[in-house]
Amino acid sequence: MIRNVVFACPGNTPESYDRGARPVADFYAELLGMEIVREDWIIVGSEASDLYLAFGDGPIDYQPPGWPDGAQQMHLDIAVPSFVAPPGARLLRDNGEWQVYADPIGHPFCLYSEPTERAEIRRIVLDCPDPRALAAFYSALLDRPARLLDTPSRVVLAGTPELAFQRSAAPAPRWPDPAYPQQVHLDLLTADVPAARAHALSVGAEALQTSGEYHHVYADPAGHPFCI
Repeated sequence: MIRNVVFACPGNTPESYDRGARPVADFYAELLGMEIVREDWIIVGSEASDLYLAFGDGPIDYQPPGWPDGAQQMHLDIAVPSFVAPPGARLLRDNGEWQVYADPIGHPFCLYSEPTERAEIRRIVLDCPDPRALAAFYSALLDRPARLLDTPSRVVLAGTPELAFQRSAAPAPRWPDPAYPQQVHLDLLTADVPAARAHALSVGAEALQTSGEYHHVYADPAGHPFCI
């Protein structure tokens, strides 16, 4: 299952959290009605959701995406009861019922209106050259066979949250190459790490780092890193 959506932030030490990770964590906590549940590695969550947001794994010289001029790699679609600009966000594009903002350190996210009592993460969206191929990978990896949308340019897998894949020619991250840094990545939680590792490789993942008992880094077929 998807446990964390991890946002890279400027700096990778506790001393740098106040400059990068903590302000953006506070921003998402306020936007989504969550709270900070872990301080040493900043994590935001709530009792209403099994999905957490984590912050602070970027390099010292981390440069966030400059959408639409730069690649965004991965972003959140957030449903809101009404359009009110989140404090600290910057409007990037107003599409009427669909608005694109940047968080305080530049990660894009989308807001759209939907009958809901509060802001909620509806889907995680991944950029890729072939949405159907990448959707097939994550469908097998996470056992999500049902598709809510299936077109050459966009595929959406059912689940909570939904996973969407949209066509983009932008370069993918090349972890751990600092010239092509990851901006956002997924942490997958499992009760059986060896089985999950083997399964990921069997469906097409590339092993990037497999040292350590629990923490293992892989790349999907489009290059996005994820952790098991």
